[in-house]
Amino acid sequence: MPSTAIIVPCYNEAKRLMAAEFIFFLQQCPDIQFYFVNDGSVDDTQKILLQIQEASQSKIITLEKNCGKAEAIRKGFIHALQDQHTIIGYLDADLSTGLGELLRLKKILSEKNLDMVLGSRIKKIDTVIERSFFRHIVGRGIATIIDQKFGLGVYDTQCGAKLFRSSLIENAVTNPFYTKWFFDVELLLRVKKLNPGFIAVEVPLSKWINVRNSKLGLLSFPVVFKDLFLLLNKY
Repeated sequence: MPSTAIIVPCYNEAKRLMAAEFIFFLQQCPDIQFYFVNDGSVDDTQKILLQIQEASQSKIITLEKNCGKAEAIRKGFIHALQDQHTIIGYLDADLSTGLGELLRLKKILSEKNLDMVLGSRIKKIDTVIERSFFRHIVGRGIATIIDQKFGLGVYDTQCGAKLFRSSLIENAVTNPFYTKWFFDVELLLRVKKLNPGFIAVEVPLSKWINVRNSKLGLLSFPVVFKDLFLLLNKY
């Protein structure tokens, strides 16, 4: 059994899933297993996932109805925990955070004997971070509100690249998350409450590219701010 499980939530990802890239990576990294959660897709996502599964050490978790990214990732955690992996993380299906970055985060977690590693989209002189100015400004505003409320000390809670020691999160994913857009924050808050003294680090990504056809647009913002209000009142 591979020691590391990576959860990849998928909802209508047929046009963005890079099957060959996933297969090549998994064939080169036998200690990593991917859990693709097909979250009620109605396109050819399942067909592509089956191609990946046939050629690599990956599993498909099929949800009949679309539950949203938060619940899809939680279901993935539960399956990975049942398989007793020592490290469990998640990554976006569009590979906005590349697979090479995933290996770097895993290496940092292992070599520094950390409990958690969080990828972060901090733009520096030696990094390539591409996302719209509008999304960046809105994101920074929300991140400031979250930090003022909870004091997590995390620059980028929403980056879809995180790795955890399995013991750290086994009790944090028992119950569904309250929000759709801020489940990352909820997970960190639960981990902090259940595991005082855990050791974590936030690692600036070398490269993060906002893939076209992102599901977050202007029409999403009313829901985002509704979720923010819910987050602030539930924790």
